[in-house]
Amino acid sequence: MVFIRTGRGGRASQQREVNKTIILNAFLRCRNISRTEIAKRFNLSKSTVTRLVNNLIDEGMIIEIEPSSEKKIGRKAIVLGLNPEYRNALAIKVGVTYTYLSKIDFAMNIKEIKSFLTPKNPQDFLDELEKATQMLFPEGLEKTHAVGIGIPGIVDNTFKNVVVAPNLNWKNLPLGDMIAERMRRAFSVEIPVKMDNEANMAVVAEGMLGTKIEYNDLNIVYVYVGEGIGTGLILDGKLYRGRYNTAGEFGHMTIMKDGIKCKCGNLGCWERYASLGGDIAEKAGFDLEKETVEIADEKALKKYVDELTVGLINIINGLNPDVIILGGPLIKKDTKDVWEFIRQEVKKIVEEKSITSDAGKVRIELTSFLDYPAELVGAGIWAFWDIFEGPVLSTV
Repeated sequence: MVFIRTGRGGRASQQREVNKTIILNAFLRCRNISRTEIAKRFNLSKSTVTRLVNNLIDEGMIIEIEPSSEKKIGRKAIVLGLNPEYRNALAIKVGVTYTYLSKIDFAMNIKEIKSFLTPKNPQDFLDELEKATQMLFPEGLEKTHAVGIGIPGIVDNTFKNVVVAPNLNWKNLPLGDMIAERMRRAFSVEIPVKMDNEANMAVVAEGMLGTKIEYNDLNIVYVYVGEGIGTGLILDGKLYRGRYNTAGEFGHMTIMKDGIKCKCGNLGCWERYASLGGDIAEKAGFDLEKETVEIADEKALKKYVDELTVGLINIINGLNPDVIILGGPLIKKDTKDVWEFIRQEVKKIVEEKSITSDAGKVRIELTSFLDYPAELVGAGIWAFWDIFEGPVLSTV
């Protein structure tokens, strides 16, 4: 998965597909934009943009929205955007406590959300998922492009199998095929199912649609703080998974040699101290089951901030990112003030303890998605990714 910034050359037989991919990415990242602005921003000729945009309009992917509000002499440019009616997708965020699913349209608008307590038994999970999907899609899934899923664990490179999700006790689970089969039986459709780690889904959402990302940010770290801790990495503009899809498991880096035993089997993992499922966070007033934050112990909160920052400094010193985004189930509108305080405290410690003063200048932000999980939005983008990336620049 690559975040395209500009047009680049290739074989003539491929260039049309490359340019089409660039333009679709432009609409995804910039939302509503004119032909002129696409040509300028992505270094494409106006004639190329006009020809390909007209083709995309004919295919139904793009629609004209309104004249540009820019004050210019002559005819106003037409603003275009993704056609929300082109197709829809089923986006799923599997959480350790709750699972969320939504219908998401082609313009990446969340239309409706359903949720249920996540059963640890896979068959019970499929039963709950089927019921929630039927409520969300009473008309069926005939017009649904694909299912995108964010998993709290490691997914193999087929994006169909859960290698391990420690907090759910899932191991070597062919969940993608299980869901595809359940959808076939329940809805009489053959529908692709694409899974990935939830933090990867979140960093995709932030990188593509987040308001905290600047144009020149090529190195982005999303830190998911929930029952455990996971990180999604965009390095040099590309989603980084590592050779076997295990990159980003910073929640399991050892910060205390003989520390608390983790569900992964090791001792002293960062997430045992800085996740919201740990004793320190619980004492401070974080409640994952109720999805509330009511600070009850200021000393415990300070201790929690210190433990969170230890891992963040390791990430900063190791990766030197442009920005770190903090997100998770308890970072939302009604808890934003508490997390803004935490962000400010973390920033002070980072500036003091990072390996150089320049490294300590990294931006630390809260997620852009406070109304619904970033992982859910990312799962929707993942469901459509074969369209947005295309065959030539396929780098999943």
